[in-house]
Amino acid sequence: MVIKRIDLYLLRQFFLSLIVVTAAVGLTIIVINMVEELRDFIDHKVPPGSILVYYLYFGGWVIKTFTPMFVMLATLFTLSILARKLEILAMKASGLSLYRIALPIIIVSLLISVGHFYYNEYVFPSANKRRLEIKEFTIEKRSKTAFTTVRNIYRQISPGYFYTIARFNIERQEGNDLKLYKTESNQLKQIITAERIVFENHVWQARNGIVRYYGDSVQESFSRFDSLILWDIKDNPMDLSRRIGKPEDMGLEELRRYINAMKRTGGPYLREEIDLKMKYAYPLTSFIVVLSCIPFASDPRRGGIAVSFATGAMIALVYFVLFRISQSAGYNEKMPQNLAVWGVNALFFVVGLFLMIKARK
Repeated sequence: MVIKRIDLYLLRQFFLSLIVVTAAVGLTIIVINMVEELRDFIDHKVPPGSILVYYLYFGGWVIKTFTPMFVMLATLFTLSILARKLEILAMKASGLSLYRIALPIIIVSLLISVGHFYYNEYVFPSANKRRLEIKEFTIEKRSKTAFTTVRNIYRQISPGYFYTIARFNIERQEGNDLKLYKTESNQLKQIITAERIVFENHVWQARNGIVRYYGDSVQESFSRFDSLILWDIKDNPMDLSRRIGKPEDMGLEELRRYINAMKRTGGPYLREEIDLKMKYAYPLTSFIVVLSCIPFASDPRRGGIAVSFATGAMIALVYFVLFRISQSAGYNEKMPQNLAVWGVNALFFVVGLFLMIKARK
């Protein structure tokens, strides 16, 4: 019962610190962004209601991006305050080791990592899409036509088999001037041209076109059609769209579909493949950085809010700089993908374990 009460006490202090840190730092980030966007708000006469809605969604982006830092600062503040008040010393005197004292915070940080992953991939993407739409179309007053109408589409179905569409409207799911080319041994075998291409009943249909066949001789044959189902085109209309936002803004399944489409069509996908793996690695940061914070914050000689904040800022800076450097090295093929994705987490995990082992028990 005593241990359970101590666990509840520690968790109560931790969650209180987490709420305060998230509110204080989150609001600071929002205010800084608001100042940066103020000119656009005034120049484009953005309604106050739209600004409010935008920053409600922007708050979701802050949670996605900075949750590991919030957890780290909450851990530092909680343990450093307890250490300064000699409460950790009293717990040790009652027979509890540092490992046992830190156990509830470690478990909670791991659960937060799991929740962070779920939030990033299944809650955040749809809300963030709305935020980006408000930014593009309401705040910056860009035309929706630039995103609903795509020009000069080129896609590969398989090697030597590809198609082009001059213009495609995402909302109407139809395009103009389709050309579908099939080659064998670098020789053209077939061209399908059509005035229109539409996506109906989950299949692509070419309308008002001609199929031209080319044999080994220079002679060609052709046939006209009013409607022709194009079974070989596997892309859906959203695969052809111009996306708002970056790969990290996509959900897990959406990014997987994009990578598969690029593999199928011969497009580049290295960066997106690294970003997909990063989606698993980044949420674990909340758990990993806690291991480094506990030994430092639990020492009463190093405690204090100011020292904890400075320590948290330093750890966060080092972590995110190394994280971005390794990500960039992976993008440029200077480092193996798995090392670029997991290397920094592995380094901080080893350092955290070492500090925990060396810490005063």
